[in-house]
Amino acid sequence: MGVVPVQLPVPAVRVCDSTGAACANISSATASSYTLVTADQGETVRVRVTASNVAGSASADSPRTGVVQAAGGGSAGLHVSGNQLLDASGAVVHLHGVNRSGPEFACIQGWGIFDGPSDDASVTAIKSWKSNVVHIGLNEDCILAINGVPSAYAGANYMNAIVAYVNKLHAQGLYAEVSLMWAASGMQQAQDHPPILDADHAPAALKAIANAFKNDPKTFIGLQSEPHAITWACWKNGGSSCSVGYTALGMQGALDAVRSTGATNVVTASGIDYANNLSQWLANKPSDPLNQLMAEAHVYGKNACASTTCFNTDYAPVAKSVPMVFGETGETYGASSCASTNTSTFMNWADAHSVGYEAWIWETWGNCLSLINDYNGTPANAYATWVKNHYATLP
Repeated sequence: MGVVPVQLPVPAVRVCDSTGAACANISSATASSYTLVTADQGETVRVRVTASNVAGSASADSPRTGVVQAAGGGSAGLHVSGNQLLDASGAVVHLHGVNRSGPEFACIQGWGIFDGPSDDASVTAIKSWKSNVVHIGLNEDCILAINGVPSAYAGANYMNAIVAYVNKLHAQGLYAEVSLMWAASGMQQAQDHPPILDADHAPAALKAIANAFKNDPKTFIGLQSEPHAITWACWKNGGSSCSVGYTALGMQGALDAVRSTGATNVVTASGIDYANNLSQWLANKPSDPLNQLMAEAHVYGKNACASTTCFNTDYAPVAKSVPMVFGETGETYGASSCASTNTSTFMNWADAHSVGYEAWIWETWGNCLSLINDYNGTPANAYATWVKNHYATLP
């Protein structure tokens, strides 16, 4: 029996979506090599080889590449590739850390910037728990020095203090998430989480954050901490899609404001219902020309989505598409329990699905939300002890 010759023409180079699906041949790829072009950004690439002979033909596709980025698009530090968050060397980053509070409220209340110390020793204490990230929420009025914020805690004084603290984190090997947390429209002071960002101040505040950190690839930017009491259309589009009593800035506009500065940092977009609901996050995902977008959820015991059943339904599909982080998480949102049952469920599920988490809160508030009794890092309760012990098991 003779051998039937097989023909192997030049492989077809195919451009696909970020998950490696919906592929189409690149008509200009006719040679044995192909150079990526601008139009390929945000997509993945596969190669298809088709073998044929008199008996017929068969094709096989290569695995997808990582998501094609713009030259320099975040690769100097943290960057998104598919559904993974990678460091500058291309290693997967599993975020596990804590939230620091104060910058969202102390300045607008007129008494400071941080709640507690922000010196090197305080960072060392956080590092001692094997944390690798700290999440900081900012105040729109304090960033922009508007609506009566004392000058000592506003504008350049405020932002310089935030940048100095973030630099202290980086000096000890920690990443930072810097989010716009408290905001308000017009002359109303930013005293709490708004339902959705305002179009009059938020673009400038986000641009200020982006300009402060656009040369810092170890910091990622949160567009808004906890959107709530809105629809998904409002969340994405703002404007006429919202009914909140002011002109709203949706997540697409917020992302556009960050990117308008030239910032290539990874950006997080929190879901609705105080960031607990990601059920339509993928369907309303803002368009990022750099594809450096992460999903963020906030998860506490007694939330609507606080079970593995809900996580598997609403969170897992998102985590398969983009990197995801629990930007806040704790035993219960109302500080009603200092136990660890819920927290262990949340973090163990997250570990199994490559989802990061930032525990709330590294402050000495004396309730069940507090992780510490002092800023040396002494665990405050069973919740805190479990978190510290769990972090010690992580790479």
